[in-house]
Amino acid sequence: MRYAELQCASHFSFLRGASSCEELFPQASVCGVEALAITDRNSLAGVVRAHEAARVTGVRLVVGCRLVLEDGAELLVYPQDRPGYSRLCRLLTVGKRRAGKGGCRLGWDDVAAHAEGWIAVLLPAGMAEARRHLALAVRIFGPDTHLALTLHRRPGDQVRLHGLSELAKGSGARTVVTNDVLFHHPDRRILQDVVTCIREGCTIDDVGFRRTRTADRHLMPVEEMRRLFA
Repeated sequence: MRYAELQCASHFSFLRGASSCEELFPQASVCGVEALAITDRNSLAGVVRAHEAARVTGVRLVVGCRLVLEDGAELLVYPQDRPGYSRLCRLLTVGKRRAGKGGCRLGWDDVAAHAEGWIAVLLPAGMAEARRHLALAVRIFGPDTHLALTLHRRPGDQVRLHGLSELAKGSGARTVVTNDVLFHHPDRRILQDVVTCIREGCTIDDVGFRRTRTADRHLMPVEEMRRLFA
């Protein structure tokens, strides 16, 4: 059984990811994950440390980024070559200059102007938004467009995933499974909750549903991912 985790935040996703690349890659090796994509939020800051961790552990690094656009769309993008990586760097520079310190303002037109040589995975929100955003993504990325399937551990999960699969099929996009990893090991969940409270400006008693609703946003063994998405 083979599996590559294509959606993983490091602690360079400030106040969102709770594990370092030096923790994520060894845990991926333990889990039998053969490739790990570091997709930090509007950032490539973790790539150097990820490269070093990949070299030490033998787990292949997939260079990526999670683009959060102004209309609420979120895309995982993976440059396929050095020119594609350069274009991604330029895009992030445009967004950060436009927004100022700590921000990044990007739209679909910005993505379209830099997207040559990228593979894209759309992260769906609601079904209506997913339909609209997927149409835009297919227009830009063509056959290199994918739609992420991730369990939310909520009622109707299987119905939601089926609907997304049918949407992708009708749009000519392919689906990929991700676990939307925020921390490397289940024991790190407590720190993840603390990080969420700092980001939201609240106490652990008041965080409520602002806390990530699933406790399993960590790297999982390949066998478990196969069981969950059989």
